[in-house]
Amino acid sequence: MSLAAIRLWADLPKATIHPNIYGHFAEHLGRCTYEGIWVGHKSPIPNESGLRLDVLAALKQLRAPVVRWPGGCFADMYHWRDGIGSQKERPETVNIWWRQAEPNGFGTGEFMRFCRAVGCQPYICVNVGSGSPREALDWLEYCNFGGDSTLSRARGVNDSSKPHGVKYWGVGNENWGCGGRYAASDYAKEFVRYGSYMKALDPSIELIACGCSPMDYQNPGYVAWNHDFCNAMPHADLIDHLSIHRYFGRGDGLNFTESEYRALFVDLVSLERDLQLADDVLGYFYPDKHVGLAVDEWGVWHPNAAVDNGLEQANTLRDAVFAGAALNLFNRYAHRVSMANIAQTINVLQCLAITDRTKMVLTPTYHVYDMMRAHMGARLLTQEIECPSMEGHPVGLRKRFSTPMLSASASVAGGKVLLTVANQSWDEDIETRIDLRGAKVEIMSGRVLNSMSPRDVNTFEAPKTVVPKRIRIESVGGEWVHVFPAHSLTALSLTLG
Repeated sequence: MSLAAIRLWADLPKATIHPNIYGHFAEHLGRCTYEGIWVGHKSPIPNESGLRLDVLAALKQLRAPVVRWPGGCFADMYHWRDGIGSQKERPETVNIWWRQAEPNGFGTGEFMRFCRAVGCQPYICVNVGSGSPREALDWLEYCNFGGDSTLSRARGVNDSSKPHGVKYWGVGNENWGCGGRYAASDYAKEFVRYGSYMKALDPSIELIACGCSPMDYQNPGYVAWNHDFCNAMPHADLIDHLSIHRYFGRGDGLNFTESEYRALFVDLVSLERDLQLADDVLGYFYPDKHVGLAVDEWGVWHPNAAVDNGLEQANTLRDAVFAGAALNLFNRYAHRVSMANIAQTINVLQCLAITDRTKMVLTPTYHVYDMMRAHMGARLLTQEIECPSMEGHPVGLRKRFSTPMLSASASVAGGKVLLTVANQSWDEDIETRIDLRGAKVEIMSGRVLNSMSPRDVNTFEAPKTVVPKRIRIESVGGEWVHVFPAHSLTALSLTLG
């Protein structure tokens, strides 16, 4: 068994962890929206105005802070007027990116009801690739305008007499790729066109610009996108967040090898590099305004998740521990990361739940969000870790790097510290001394997410194979020592005296 130490400074709090770091993403893709969220008014699946009740309850339990919709690639071919008004009169269209029919039964009003039922903020991504500033401006007017206009009256008839008050608006999605294949400077011009009119109509909104995560650091076009966009977009009053997307995958989703398991966690080195590069660019170009970094698509994408199967994949304990380590990283970058949206909410990719008609099962990743939700809105603590490392070659980088086996973050709120620790090791338990400085720990307890194998999953037949177990830690000689099991996520609550 290896030894480690985690030192925390309760009297040296840092940035506040934005609740939106624990956000979600729902695209019209496979069974994410249709069946996953929306089943229709006449469905035998228990629902409230067409929204399935078990999914609403699951997301409400997590205190889900924000949900991004309607895409993804789908956003840049979605025309919002197709999804309002009478269900019978809505057109059936074609989802060109995910090669499926689009019935348009789940539109703006349904999304707003979903967000109200969950208790989350809506985040709408507007159509830049095949849309226009006028279309985006009309959508904003429909959602947010409180005065009397044709569109506000239409909202009153279709959805709500009161404005929806949508705060977050993304201007396009991956516009360097499926969103129109723009050059960064050309997209910057589009962002200014859209943003100028949208901010004029409603100055309270926050706009998210499309950035690029350089997954291939040898490709100068990807590496330079964020720099070139910001250089061509000097209007700091228009931009509130810059988005990046990042997906990971090593081997099969279920039958991965030990070396593939280790490589996946080493790839977090390249995610941290993404965050640091974007942090540097935003700090340089917008020194007088804090522009947040929105990682509004991220997660594990295994090769067996393909268009033909609706991007569905196994969701194992390995994926959950990876999610915990990634969220720890976002927490540690709380000074810049303002939002993160795991892909995707239901059934698709690294989802939180899987449905099969009337049945629903929670994935191991769901439990990570439940265990870590107390970080939302808390103050990040200064930390130091001494532990064994593992080496590997992160995706997109030429040389080998070492990364600590323990990934951790800690925050304080209301007289309690939450310490979340992902033991990323394949087979090594790590005995760790926890040293909190600047305060006294009275009680330490928590939950651990673990199982016999990192390949374990939750199924409809065995839904509790990977679920958190409660633990309590006793101090020995005035010291707090805990053994973090291999391939596990642990959330410890430290009650301060």
